[in-house]
Amino acid sequence: MAATMSRPAALAKASRGRLTVCAATAVPKQFKAVKPVGDRVLVKVAKEEAKSVGGVLLPASVRNKPTAGAVVALGDAKTIKLSDKVIYSKYAGTELELAGEEHILLKEDDVIGVLPSGDKIAQLRPLADRILIKGAKAEDKTAGGVLLATDSAEKPTFGTVVAVGDGKEDEETKALVKPNVTVGATVMYSKYSGTEFEEDGEAYIVVRESDILAQLA
Repeated sequence: MAATMSRPAALAKASRGRLTVCAATAVPKQFKAVKPVGDRVLVKVAKEEAKSVGGVLLPASVRNKPTAGAVVALGDAKTIKLSDKVIYSKYAGTELELAGEEHILLKEDDVIGVLPSGDKIAQLRPLADRILIKGAKAEDKTAGGVLLATDSAEKPTFGTVVAVGDGKEDEETKALVKPNVTVGATVMYSKYSGTEFEEDGEAYIVVRESDILAQLA
């Protein structure tokens, strides 16, 4: 997998204009296992990259920590299995240090999707009401024909649906409600929604069904 969203070593969250830093919770050494309760899952975090793309060794302070890992323990989660490799929301969960290894305790709904054995984002299986979209290419010229620099090209908010989750359980009927979009459709989504990925020069984003604004035809 070429790239995922970064996660700081000590989780930083903005709260009312102030930055709160939440360090990982160290599980006392006498405890060898953690059993998630309810719909929670325990994920062993994938190893972070120690070198840049060009092979330069990075100091710990600037390394990008992955938001992916393998499921090592389950509560009552219905859509995830042991050993599944999953991608999860950037600021979700509680970080744990267990037996010297980095883990994260997540709610099932914080898991974005399950990765195939080849770790390809293009083959991600999104969970619940999430939708995997392959982003459209950004325009490299203005309407008047002026060539734009890469960093000033307007980022598109539409693309092609690659995969659709199985749906989300209705709170009243408990029936599974499948997202009302289909694979292959071109959709427009909210500008600041979802989780973005880049792989093999292509942009992907995973959004909730509620972030889909329209289908284009």
